[in-house]
Amino acid sequence: MPDSFAPQTIEMALQAISSQISESVSAERIPLAAAGGRFLAHDIYSPQDVPAHPLSAMDGFAFSLSTLNKTTRNKPLSLRVTGKSLAGRPLEGLVDPAGCVRIFTGARVPEGLDAVIPQERVRQGASEDTVEFSTDGISPMANIRQAGEDLAGGAVALAAGTRISPQAIALLASIGIAEVGVMRSLRVGVLSTGDEVADPGSPLPDGAIYDANRPLLIELIREIGAIPIDLGIVRDDAESLRHHLRHAASIADAVITSGGVSVGEADHTRAVMQSLGEIAFWKLAIKPGRPLAAGWIHNETGQRTPFFGLPGNPVAAFVTFQGIVGPCLQRLGGATPVQRPTVRARLAKATKKTFGRTEFLRCRLTRDAQGDWLAEIAASQGAASIKSLVDADGLAVLPHDAGPLAAGAAVDVLLLK
Repeated sequence: MPDSFAPQTIEMALQAISSQISESVSAERIPLAAAGGRFLAHDIYSPQDVPAHPLSAMDGFAFSLSTLNKTTRNKPLSLRVTGKSLAGRPLEGLVDPAGCVRIFTGARVPEGLDAVIPQERVRQGASEDTVEFSTDGISPMANIRQAGEDLAGGAVALAAGTRISPQAIALLASIGIAEVGVMRSLRVGVLSTGDEVADPGSPLPDGAIYDANRPLLIELIREIGAIPIDLGIVRDDAESLRHHLRHAASIADAVITSGGVSVGEADHTRAVMQSLGEIAFWKLAIKPGRPLAAGWIHNETGQRTPFFGLPGNPVAAFVTFQGIVGPCLQRLGGATPVQRPTVRARLAKATKKTFGRTEFLRCRLTRDAQGDWLAEIAASQGAASIKSLVDADGLAVLPHDAGPLAAGAAVDVLLLK
């Protein structure tokens, strides 16, 4: 089959597919307690300041520094204790600005008082209801959490597309939110192709390999908050593949295959894709992961289901999922795409590199004498070497426009651990 698809840079490929993808799932309201890991459908605004009132940040005594400073600046003070304020049981009414109030962590600071002196700096006064301390080093609002310090009323507490973490649940609970609108979880169909692939746990025929890609992709899909649909293994037969892809597109929001996208005689995926829909791109200018297909499967109603055909080698499948598929799926599911974190590191040794493609090399990270990151490129870089991927701290990203790189060259490292 003639090849009219020139290899695309990872940036061009991501733009080509993501620009035509918009969120395809509906929203639903669920209890906050069930919202962990889901994606917010709408911005959530805080109905109030958090905290709602000035609160003490420690146990001690609240007093009016501004009042006392007018006559006793930096002099030892002897103040009468006029009341007590506890968390959940604030002192009611007006207080004497010339006195002080016993206060505890999280308690509301009475109106008119503007500083808290830690109890460790206070000693008993001449009488039971007086205390003595110095205001040295104490500034206005010292040891007080001001109203709205954490979150102002009317401000966006969490933006649409945010994945709801345990911390986010705590924040929403703190502003009284009991239910949230979330995107329906994206459903992603996953299947492997090839006569040589067998399910783990089954007898392994001569010349066959166990399917590592499908379990890998299923877990990567879960990791980004989507629901994988395991569609098993499809043999090297064009009509069977066509049937399975049609079925997958009818039950899933997106479809991922692995294998069957190179130029082998039995690699039917490309021809089947062209018969079922359209292809956005077929090859990437990256290593590993050059044979990556992306496009859409059409149904009778005109609906388009995004399709991604990943390479059969596990490391290549992992790299292309991280760079292309994951961000597209997150966008499709209404999520704000989140990439793995990166660090800047220097290459420990000179590294071969082919100009005109982005290379992702497994590496270990160490620190040099100055504390900077050093990337030690792994000796094994085979696209089927899963063990080297497990052992790697990250993937050193060698830029598309670079040739061979000298020792000490700075590169980004995509962290895996």
